[in-house]
Amino acid sequence: MKENRLWYTRPAAEWHEALPLGNGRLGMMVFGGVEEEQVQLNEETFWSGAPYDGFDDPRTKAHLGEIRELLFAGKYSEAQALCNRYLVCRGGGHNDDQGLFGSYQTAGDLYISLPGVRGDYKRQLLLDEGRAEVFVGGAKREYFVAYPHNVGVIRIPDCPEGFELRYERENCSVICDENEITAIGYLPLKFCVRIRYARSAGALTVYIAAATAYGTGADPVETCAALLDAAGTAGYDALRRETAAYFTEMLGRCEITLEGSGDRALLPTDERLASPENDPGFAVLYFNFGRYLLLGSSRGALPANLQGVWCKDYRAAWSADYHININIQMNYWFAEVCRLPELEAPFFAFMKMLAVHGAHTARVAYGCPGWVAHFTSNPWGYTSLGCSPVYGAFSTAGAWCLRHVKERWLYGGDLDLLREYYPILRGSVEFFLAFLVRDPRTGYLVTAPAGSPENSFISPTDGKRVNVCAGPTMDMSILRELFSFQLEAAAALGVDADFAEEVKTALSELPPLRIGKYGQIMEWSEDFDEAEPGHRHMSQLYGLYPAAEITRSTPAYYEAARKTIERRLAHGGGHTGWSRAWIINFFARLADGAAAHENLMALFRNSTLKNLFDNHPPFQIDGNFGGTAGIAEMLLQSHNGAIELLPALPPAWKDGAFTGLAARGGFVVSAAWENGEITHCAVAGPEHKPFTLRFNGKTVEAEGKFVL
Repeated sequence: MKENRLWYTRPAAEWHEALPLGNGRLGMMVFGGVEEEQVQLNEETFWSGAPYDGFDDPRTKAHLGEIRELLFAGKYSEAQALCNRYLVCRGGGHNDDQGLFGSYQTAGDLYISLPGVRGDYKRQLLLDEGRAEVFVGGAKREYFVAYPHNVGVIRIPDCPEGFELRYERENCSVICDENEITAIGYLPLKFCVRIRYARSAGALTVYIAAATAYGTGADPVETCAALLDAAGTAGYDALRRETAAYFTEMLGRCEITLEGSGDRALLPTDERLASPENDPGFAVLYFNFGRYLLLGSSRGALPANLQGVWCKDYRAAWSADYHININIQMNYWFAEVCRLPELEAPFFAFMKMLAVHGAHTARVAYGCPGWVAHFTSNPWGYTSLGCSPVYGAFSTAGAWCLRHVKERWLYGGDLDLLREYYPILRGSVEFFLAFLVRDPRTGYLVTAPAGSPENSFISPTDGKRVNVCAGPTMDMSILRELFSFQLEAAAALGVDADFAEEVKTALSELPPLRIGKYGQIMEWSEDFDEAEPGHRHMSQLYGLYPAAEITRSTPAYYEAARKTIERRLAHGGGHTGWSRAWIINFFARLADGAAAHENLMALFRNSTLKNLFDNHPPFQIDGNFGGTAGIAEMLLQSHNGAIELLPALPPAWKDGAFTGLAARGGFVVSAAWENGEITHCAVAGPEHKPFTLRFNGKTVEAEGKFVL
């Protein structure tokens, strides 16, 4: 059975039960009411706030030397006190969600009153057609967000004579003309929502456009009018057909089938969610839903934010911003393996913006060349330190973003792409070459002051909880990868030989991974006691996943990584959706399919809402995307010098198949298995390109392609 549908027997009672629709720019949440329909609207640029370079504090660089001396002397609490004053942004920074930093916001709600409508009920979301349907008394309502025509579309075939449309949103003026509603307001950017509708032969058709002046300066009222005119000219049938074809092609690039669900596959989605253990097909549905969500939230001017493109609030949780200390990266973990590189384009463009604003932060806050970005950002290019060092002192966040350029290069080998992004890669390296300082205790080059994202340790000198240190493990892992990528890129492009030598020297002087007293990968430069042994972040395991520093080729670290995860879980780790999703990927890299599956089930049971949105809580979309990546990682890996089939297959998935997954090197892979053994596989890539393939306990060397 093809797992391409979410369906329910009741209307949505709450927002997180509604069905999400999107085309990468515009979003709708369909409640599926009977006598009154509610459709909550979003548009990716509905952000408050404004561009502002005043968050960087020039006092930071004046106190770096003093802070470093305290850190190297082991006076962590004293260093913490200075960092609390000077290793922070000015003003409200990212907490200024009602001011300059801003927040992502709802575009309002459309209500359609349908008095007297009755009948049997069902609603469903067709993933591979990008369409929601609501059945009432045998009549089928349809909802979709058109691609490439950027409008929301609703068709109600049995619309009664007494129907009414009502639009609601704060802080705007609403004008109701014949067959049209126009709302105009300021965020402070000018915005417009325009709704055009017509009833003919008993059927109501509604077109919805929304826009701001972000990025173009165009009048959003005129933009919306042009969108509605174009949609009306194309007509409902063409919009429906084009949108369905788009979703079918994009989601059809890869497919997974898992046998064994039986009659459970016929149950409503919320009933399947309540008991997912003996339902392998539900994991496939979740995988397809994750790809659908990225397709619906990342094809416009901005990348998918903490809520993708779907947000009901005016002041969203964490502003629904761009957390770049794992969350935005997690959003795109599966884009390459699922052959959806187009969806990364907004994220790649976002990196260019970060580099521009991050150059100001590097210069003003640190007195360094190049560029730097910290733990969070917004559409205005926020790159400053945070309001507190516990999360805001993470200076390698921008460098982490750049690993997605590396992944694109590894999967596709595109020299033009490498050439395009080499300047921002070089700029990040330039910053760290200037920022790194030699730790007199070890002789290594380290980041200082620095922090391990959002985590704290106990100072060994006075027992106080602190979070600033020198050379935390994640920083060093990211910089090893960054510097290595710069060397590879410079060699491939034939540029920067002298600069590469400088980078090579610095790379050799970074501290290695270290194993601590519990047999774990140490998180900090010293084996500190942890303030929260079950912390949601597991930053010290960056080298296991998403990077490829810890593999079976490094057995001591490989085993220490397992102990690190077990220790986190024993103390309550994985309690947020995205954190649990990360753990799935960890166990997949450890080739432990049973543990990966166990944590996938925990993600379903504890962190998944009725409409399958991830629950941080509240809703945060990175768990959906991380879980999707984890499912792919269980079936195919290519990070360790070979293409490995079923590297972490759970016992519960004994029979199945996949087609169209991508492997690094430009290869497309398909496979089928019975009772855990590969019965068929096909690998196709560049002609005469050698590769190593591993399956069923054997290794095959081939060139270009292989078929079993």
